[in-house]
Amino acid sequence: MQKFKLVATGVVTAALLAGTGPAQALSGQDATGAVAAKGSSKLKILKEFDYSRSKSRTLPLRQGEYYRNSKGKMVGFGWTKIKKRHNITKYGIIGWLAKSPNVASQGNQRYGLTGFAHHIKCKSGSCKIVDRRKMILVTDETATPVGEGPRFAYFGAVTSFCYDTKKTLKCPTWVNTKFKIPKSAPADIKALNSGTARDGERYMFTYQPVKTVKGGLTLAS
Repeated sequence: MQKFKLVATGVVTAALLAGTGPAQALSGQDATGAVAAKGSSKLKILKEFDYSRSKSRTLPLRQGEYYRNSKGKMVGFGWTKIKKRHNITKYGIIGWLAKSPNVASQGNQRYGLTGFAHHIKCKSGSCKIVDRRKMILVTDETATPVGEGPRFAYFGAVTSFCYDTKKTLKCPTWVNTKFKIPKSAPADIKALNSGTARDGERYMFTYQPVKTVKGGLTLAS
């Protein structure tokens, strides 16, 4: 079934993620409710992506916002928050994560889709991972009315971030500068394990984490 794109208008009610730590960001506990008026630029759809959870609906990425609320806490949602808070600046990363087969329910019609970014260094045919970031896209499948009639679009991408041990949720710059639409992971890994890999740095984006085994690379099971 071919997916169709819908442009959302009208009054929208949605839970907007505003977390400062990974637990809140993942669970949606640190969220604020908001009602956006018709024509709000905050709800403007910038892009729509194929979505692994639906064969008929695309996933909207909205303009969003990121600001300090009356309690002094930074809150927001959408592309504005994704860029300013989490340092993801390429639409393609959101599109890649939207198609991830790794989906975890967060309750209240929210889902987390996961992928992995790897910074790899190779020397003399042997490669090692020097940095790996788990990347998460949080989506909201709350239905948004579109004009008149029984047509609906998802609220869409709430936020996206890199989870790391320091819990900063901010992606390193190389994630953006080196991102390309990934080829098949097995083919990439086979090339790096062929013994002919040139010395230097590599960047790999996969839906499963890559690990090293005796200087070779393989997908973690």
